[in-house]
Amino acid sequence: MNRRSFLGNVTSALAVAAFSSPEQANPRGSEGNSTPSTSVQSVPADEPRISHIGNFHSFYPGGIAFLKDNAWGVVLDIGWDKLGKPGVAAPDQSIHRVTFDNEGVLVTCEWGKLGDETAAIRLTAQRATRVSMKIPATPWAFFNNIVWQSGSHSLEALAVSERGETTQWRLQCNSPITSTLDKPVSEGKVTVQIEAGKPLLIVAGFGELQPTQGIGPLLDAASHKYEKLRVLATGSWGNFAGAIADNINNSQLYSSLTKTVATVIGRDQWIVTNPDYLPFFTWDTSFNALLASIENPEQARETIRTLLSFQRPDGMMPQYGGWKHESRLPYINVAFSNPPVTSLCVWKIHERWPKHSFLAEVYPKLLNWHDWWPKHSDGNGNGLLEWGAIGSFADARLGCGWDDTPAFDGAEKVGTQMNADAVDLNSLWSMDAEYLARIAGELGRHDDQKRLRSEHESMNKRINDLLWNEERGVYCSRLWGKDGAPGKFLSRLTPMNFYPLICGAPDEARASRLLMTLTDPKMFWGEWLVPTLAYDDPEWTKQDYWKGHTWAPVNYLIWQGVRRYGTREQKLQLAERSVRLFMTNWTERGTCNEAYMSSTGIGDRYPHYTWGALLCQIGLEYIYDATTEGQPHHFEGQPKIPQMELRNMPSGGRLYRIISDGERITVTPEMT
Repeated sequence: MNRRSFLGNVTSALAVAAFSSPEQANPRGSEGNSTPSTSVQSVPADEPRISHIGNFHSFYPGGIAFLKDNAWGVVLDIGWDKLGKPGVAAPDQSIHRVTFDNEGVLVTCEWGKLGDETAAIRLTAQRATRVSMKIPATPWAFFNNIVWQSGSHSLEALAVSERGETTQWRLQCNSPITSTLDKPVSEGKVTVQIEAGKPLLIVAGFGELQPTQGIGPLLDAASHKYEKLRVLATGSWGNFAGAIADNINNSQLYSSLTKTVATVIGRDQWIVTNPDYLPFFTWDTSFNALLASIENPEQARETIRTLLSFQRPDGMMPQYGGWKHESRLPYINVAFSNPPVTSLCVWKIHERWPKHSFLAEVYPKLLNWHDWWPKHSDGNGNGLLEWGAIGSFADARLGCGWDDTPAFDGAEKVGTQMNADAVDLNSLWSMDAEYLARIAGELGRHDDQKRLRSEHESMNKRINDLLWNEERGVYCSRLWGKDGAPGKFLSRLTPMNFYPLICGAPDEARASRLLMTLTDPKMFWGEWLVPTLAYDDPEWTKQDYWKGHTWAPVNYLIWQGVRRYGTREQKLQLAERSVRLFMTNWTERGTCNEAYMSSTGIGDRYPHYTWGALLCQIGLEYIYDATTEGQPHHFEGQPKIPQMELRNMPSGGRLYRIISDGERITVTPEMT
């Protein structure tokens, strides 16, 4: 069973939770001044007054969303690359740039915010062409619009809130507009002519509109400013750092239900069937926040807040929250949880952009989730954890995140639990304790820190005592035995067998045996590593989902172990091949895939799924480590250090330039 088949089969209990919606802050620059409001009726006093402009609508990746006071919303849909390759997007929405094919003519659309309520738009083309635009009548369930053409070069819309309050939105163009909007209607067709060599200029929004003739220099200035501040990589690996930003900055979506902008896993129609119900899978979204922190720390924090808002009172983090699908999926899936990687991501965000108040805010929830596991996931009482679910065996397997993996073949469900102590879950829980101990120490909670360090050490001991398979030379999940005795090992080889490297469980001898198997070219260490089944597994040839594909989150977790135990050459190989896997697809097809075929390296499944960029995150962590103190750590003496320059790399709340000349690395603060 995978997520698609899961849509019609989950039988978990329904639950409802409300999002929090704290105000958004701009992390790496100042917002423009607000322009005067033209609202006919004001938002009620009990509603937060927050306005946004961005490509925040799930169905319109080329659309500009104008959101006023969380009560009104208009989307101007212009155009998008047919393959869906994201364009440049500043995290503060100051500048966006995307090129798309318009009936055989390449059109470049640049736009940016002018204050909080209006935007400037410039379209240029290689030769004359007509571009169609659309203003959807009901972009979100709680927002409605009535639109009409008010002049030869202008449009107007009456935006209507869920309470029936109205406010005016307007558009002005430097070229004549052709439309079917001769009277106020819900929706209609709009076309404009772009002449070769002459920019089409548009201003639009809820506020006072500037003259179109003055917006070109404003867009140029915004573009120049962002180019100086954006993350960038040049050199032998290509712009793998910029690819992270382009993917994640184009994945911020808004819901009129939650009145929140958060980073979502993608825009594909199976993911989002209703723009007000956005899916926040727990481990996917945790990684999203980490990726977002490369340029947008406040959006990263807001994404974590949104995710944690779904936590159950007993501490459980559900597999996902916020979703509404055409099948009978619940709004929050409390049937089972997801891999505990959130503390890892929160700590790494903190290393890039330290903010103690945020750590203090989320730490109690992270600790409650950590404590939930041994209370609810130790069915045989031996101190080791199993995946479980209110539902079927397939539901419990979905909890591990590897939806249809055969890693647990041979196990069955006993009560709410699989009858197999899971090597992956126990390793991740131990890792969670390790990172929570760091957070506790940073917050001065030394009793918690001592307790968590003890839990980390004791879990590592249990992993070594009960899950080490001496015959295979790897750690394995293990069936329950009779009368509390250990049972049979589940010896199917997958990357899960190497997860104890992540939490520091093995001694030097066991780590050496693990790495020998992991780096065997006949097992896992091929060109498009790391497959989710060993190459000699009879199901590897299927190359179907978690049966043989390479998955970025798995590579990223394996990287945490290899960087801990691996040789310099092994670290380089994992980092370099991971980046090459991503960049081959990014440069040739413009995709950031959910998964990749380990046989060919071609991206598979959903072409725009944010966690694919974790492959590039591995590359960054190979070159440098962020630190809370500021000056990043880097790795001198690596074999064949790739020649490259990294710009605007965050560490300790500052930005750095990192240059590798092929033999040594130099780090200097950016002059911003």
